[in-house]
Amino acid sequence: MHPEPRLPRLITTIKQPEYTGDNRCLPCTILNSLISVGLAVLIGGTIEAVVGSYGVLVGILVVVVCLAVIYLRGYLVPGTPALTKRYLPTQLRGWFKSNSRQPLLDGTDPTELLVEIGVVVDDPSAADYTLAPVFLEEWRESIRLHWGDEELARESLGKLSGADPDSLAFEHEAQRFRVTAEGLHLATWPSREACIADAAAARELVDWDPDWSRRRLVVQSDILGALRLFIERCPACDGTVSLSHEAVESCCWSYDVVAATCDHCDARLFEMDIDPDTLPQ
Repeated sequence: MHPEPRLPRLITTIKQPEYTGDNRCLPCTILNSLISVGLAVLIGGTIEAVVGSYGVLVGILVVVVCLAVIYLRGYLVPGTPALTKRYLPTQLRGWFKSNSRQPLLDGTDPTELLVEIGVVVDDPSAADYTLAPVFLEEWRESIRLHWGDEELARESLGKLSGADPDSLAFEHEAQRFRVTAEGLHLATWPSREACIADAAAARELVDWDPDWSRRRLVVQSDILGALRLFIERCPACDGTVSLSHEAVESCCWSYDVVAATCDHCDARLFEMDIDPDTLPQ
């Protein structure tokens, strides 16, 4: 009988997924890294002054240990988000936030493209855009099939991403649903419901969009995300989905979003950052 390795167990115990991986906050990571360097200089310099040697070696060791802790836990100093909000300039935090956003469809409005292929139509009676009745019926049936068949969901997501369906793994996290392929991050949705809605829509859009298979994955993702704005029934419980404006706290900053959420089970189906200055007063 071989003893169980202790190091992997220790790493698993220390690691905090809620602050690492896709959840890692770049401003917090940078602030903690700077603190690590400052701590190393202070400790190394003190040892060098008192002992007369080994200061540089100890300083390097301190940096390595601190960076390892930051990598595993997401931060070094407890209460980092509060510290980042207080001491990292708002302009600098805003720079990180604005540069983390991806442009939609190389400047093309996803809704306009959905109108062009006939999936979304202008409804004069509602004075707004709505889903074409035929597509809506097909999408709802596809969602029903995908929700009850995980293998079908894997197949559709694999075809969408070009990954082997058997290599896909689903990970439920707080307010996130991640899909990985052979351990590598593939995509993140606000919920399993949102993921299933996209998988089902992607399967139907092949028949509606003649260019679907030739579009880049990032473009397909933008189209699917925009399409979720029009979803009216929750894939999980068939509850009513409502749009709302919310202020969301995310680590070291808060931001305004338009969100589509199920009124019954509270599943988040869509979330998009908005400029608060554009909202009606």
